[in-house]
Amino acid sequence: MNSQEKVLITYNQVADDYAAERWDELSKKHLDRLLLKEFAAVNKDKGLCADFGCGPGQTTKFLYDNGIKDIIGIDLSPAMVDAARRLSPEIKFETGDLLKIVFSSGSLGSAVAFYAIVHFNRDQLGKCFGEINRVLKIGGDFLFSFHAGDEIVHFDKAHDKEVDIDLLFFKTDEIVELLYDTGFNIIDAIERRPYDDVEYPSRRAYIWAEKK
Repeated sequence: MNSQEKVLITYNQVADDYAAERWDELSKKHLDRLLLKEFAAVNKDKGLCADFGCGPGQTTKFLYDNGIKDIIGIDLSPAMVDAARRLSPEIKFETGDLLKIVFSSGSLGSAVAFYAIVHFNRDQLGKCFGEINRVLKIGGDFLFSFHAGDEIVHFDKAHDKEVDIDLLFFKTDEIVELLYDTGFNIIDAIERRPYDDVEYPSRRAYIWAEKK
C-alpha cells in the first residue's frame, strides 16, 4: 500500500520535472478542456472551489481562467505547492491531505481532483470520498478523473529519480458504487481512450458527482 509519506517523498522529488512536463498538458486534451469549461461555467458563482491534488496547478489555473476566481489548489507535496505558486502567483495554493481535509463541513461550493486518487487503495478511497462529501455544501459538485481498469503499476523510476510507488487503476462502476455509499449522486460517468504521445497509455475515466 502507498503510504501518504511515500507519496509525499515521491512528489517532492519530481516536482520541478513534473511541473515542466505537465504544465501545458490540457492544451492537448480535448475532452478534459470541455469538461472543465462546463464545470467552471456551472460553479463559478457557487463559492470556494478546491482543486485537490493540484500538483503544479495546471487544472487550477485552467478553472481560474475560465471563471472560477474563488479557487484554491491543495496538494500533499510542499514542493508541488511551491511550483504552483511560482507558475500562478495570482492563485492561492496550500498543502493538505485528502484523507484529513482541514476545511470545515459544508464550506466548499465545489471540488475537483484530477488523478488525485491514483495512489489510494479502496479503503483510502472511501475515506477520501467521505471527506470530500463532508466539506462540500449540499448540492456541491465534485469532478474527478482516474485511470480506468483493474491494474496496479509499480514505478521505481520517474523523471530519472528513484522512487517506490504504485499507480492504481479502478473500475468505473466500482467507483460509482463507492460514491453512492459516501453520499453522492452521479451526474456523469464516462471513459475515453488515451491520447497518443500525450499521456500514459491508459483508459481515462471522469466522474461528475453531486453531494446529496
